Amino acid sequence: MNDDKSEFASAGVRNTSCPRAVEVLDVGNRPVLLLCDHAGHRVPDAIGELGVSDANLVRHIGWDIGAAAVTRSLAGRLRGTAIFNHVSRLVIDVNRRPRSYSSIPPISDGCVIPGNQHLSAAAADQRICDYFLPYHKAVARQIARFRGQGQTPVIIAVHSYTSHLNGEDRPWQIGVLWRGDRRLAGPVLTALHERDDLVVGDNQPYSGQREFGFTITFHAQRTRLPHIMFEIRQDEIDDADGVARYAGILADCLMPPLEDQGLYSLFDGDNLPTTGGLRAWRHAGHISPLG
Repeated sequence: MNDDKSEFASAGVRNTSCPRAVEVLDVGNRPVLLLCDHAGHRVPDAIGELGVSDANLVRHIGWDIGAAAVTRSLAGRLRGTAIFNHVSRLVIDVNRRPRSYSSIPPISDGCVIPGNQHLSAAAADQRICDYFLPYHKAVARQIARFRGQGQTPVIIAVHSYTSHLNGEDRPWQIGVLWRGDRRLAGPVLTALHERDDLVVGDNQPYSGQREFGFTITFHAQRTRLPHIMFEIRQDEIDDADGVARYAGILADCLMPPLEDQGLYSLFDGDNLPTTGGLRAWRHAGHISPLG
């Protein structure tokens, strides 16, 4: 697949006419929260130039192609709430622990990011305050809203991935990531495997056992909320037909377990990684607290 040909890689790469970095979409009353960490490829005006061409920004290194469209459609089908981060992951990756090497990547899939080279600690902290924290505060507020209503929300994260990376083809069309809590991942994987038209990855192309990213680990696993993460291959969802197909597939697989009221409870087990600095970051009050 040529990432640049995606119909979703359109206008709005530069943030001149698209003011919202974080979007909250509420389309129903089901206690389901869908998260799209890499929904957009915008570079806010305050950042200036990253030194990366628009052609590179709309590649997979700049965002998760098709993920926002799938998330939007799925939210409507499930009657849930969705949160989208529209700032490019090259500005700051909201799914990486702040100040880790991949949080503000100096290079991504062989593409050097000049605006991220030799970034000062103060400049990195400014990006954390301006673009990382607003997204995670929006997630925390929605979770708090559900909990305030006496509901335990289900968290669904939607990502996409390139079909070819580091010299290797990736055969899986869709992957489910999990670690510890399989209350949702188990039945969804079973439903996906029962189809004869999909190559399904169980903790592929990335493994939740090793690295789940920041968002799900912090907001769902740390707090023991029911959750699941999807990875969809980008050449499957780079047009409207593919988006509709996969939103339908996911909705069909998710609806039966979501109808089980027993799912909406805290996980009685341990699903946190042994490392990652989550607790330390939670109390990084010299920048700004979450919540």
